[in-house]
Amino acid sequence: MKTTEPQFARQGHVDSLCEGRWQRVLGGDLEVLERLRGDYGADLREAVTTPFNSGGDFVTISVSCVDRDAGSYRETSIVLVVGKDVVITIEPFSGCAPLDLALARMERDGRAGDSPIEIAACVLESIADTTDELVTNLSGSTERMMTQTSSILRSLETKRAREFGVSDVTATQQELADMEELLSYCMESQLVLAEGGRHLRTLTRGRGWENRTDLERLLQDIEAIEPHIDFVHDRVRLLQQTNNLALNVKQNQIIKVFSVVTAVFLPVMLLSTYYSMNFELMPILNWQYAEPMIIVLSFIFAMLPLLYVRWRGWLR
Repeated sequence: MKTTEPQFARQGHVDSLCEGRWQRVLGGDLEVLERLRGDYGADLREAVTTPFNSGGDFVTISVSCVDRDAGSYRETSIVLVVGKDVVITIEPFSGCAPLDLALARMERDGRAGDSPIEIAACVLESIADTTDELVTNLSGSTERMMTQTSSILRSLETKRAREFGVSDVTATQQELADMEELLSYCMESQLVLAEGGRHLRTLTRGRGWENRTDLERLLQDIEAIEPHIDFVHDRVRLLQQTNNLALNVKQNQIIKVFSVVTAVFLPVMLLSTYYSMNFELMPILNWQYAEPMIIVLSFIFAMLPLLYVRWRGWLR
């Protein structure tokens, strides 16, 4: 899962749709923008750099969306310039899936005669639905990862615990970090989209333009996706904390094993250190049963810490 920065291509062309009421500009080529300015009177060069503007006969709205590109995700900027007779959209030269979705919906529903405001509303709705679909897919991915995390936690109390390694959690944490970054892009996109919807509703009010779309309902639909993003984001954060907990427990188990091994062999090391001293007179060295006695004592002193650790339950 990968994201790239918003971008506009240097070359482009124009698709005239909906009987000329929708001019879809792919790429930010200056010659194309100047030609459209001469045809419709819209200053598109200023529109690309100005998020919201209602100067003259046009309303400019700049929004963003998370778009898929060759297996990765990128945050894409889209500019809508809405007038009484035409709506002009500017997108990257590689295209934008939400705008393709809007066009497919209009063709499916026979809405070739929609007004520019209705076309702009359809574009905003398609952007919101695309984001909602992406968040739904991420929610499904979290379900799979929750099952995986639960199996890891259960394995910590079984004999299969050694099959769970740090690399497993590291890969999962990286995937969760990518999902969190993608969700932050989605939330940012929805906030900008909601702001764009409010500007469209406010700046077109009182102009007398033809509009059959309920912009208030559209704005409510856009804002309704934000709690869904928050829910999935909270789930991702919970999974991150749970995986960190599993990793800490695993590390504690490893340290516990080394601590027990050290406690078991410490008395034996003490005995071997003592009897390795080169004293001139050490009476036990002349005793014929010295070696078996040292072996027995070493065994007893090694078992006593182990029995104590088991009695205290530290090996569980």
